[in-house]
Amino acid sequence: MPRVHLVRTLNITISGYNRPEYLTRTCEAVSRCVGVSSCRVVVLLDPCDETEASQEIALRYGYEPVVFVEHAGCNDAIYTCMRYGFEVMQSEFHLHFEDDPVPPRDALLWFSWARDKYRHDPHVFTVSGYQQQSNGKLDQCGTRRWFTPWGWGTWVNRWVEMAPRWTSKDGTSWDIGMNNLIRGTRWEAFPTVSRIQNIGAEKGTHVADA
Repeated sequence: MPRVHLVRTLNITISGYNRPEYLTRTCEAVSRCVGVSSCRVVVLLDPCDETEASQEIALRYGYEPVVFVEHAGCNDAIYTCMRYGFEVMQSEFHLHFEDDPVPPRDALLWFSWARDKYRHDPHVFTVSGYQQQSNGKLDQCGTRRWFTPWGWGTWVNRWVEMAPRWTSKDGTSWDIGMNNLIRGTRWEAFPTVSRIQNIGAEKGTHVADA
């Protein structure tokens, strides 16, 4: 990835449920990203006792809060966020954060660059911001046969394929279905220095504690 790259408009959703303390950290981190002023950010909330507090957090950072009509659960909530991005926000490439990935200031530079770089590469299914072992240089990236859910994006033509096969009702975490069934043999693009810190050690749906 070149050191200088301008962020053209990105549409971004952030999902939240019952962890406003995490949502605050994610929203704040996104607000500090280079290029965020040219992006549209919507916070979609699965209703619960903490929803009002989460709406206030979204508004504090200038993001539009949207509350689901009824409780969706994690799998359907992420699906709805992506669907909202492509159908309502009319994304050509849509970027999604759950309420526990914390991006650094250059994260949107990475996603914007990778969106343009791999748009027409049929082997690349998604773009991830996460790398468990940051053992490269800031301007290096790669591809791997995997799917990582902590800050990721995809293009509308890939979404048309993945949407009808989304795992939601059988109790399996949606990202496992994405990685093992929907992705096939295709890759995700990733930065060799992670652009995501995952802070979700408590109250997770599929990973309940640290």
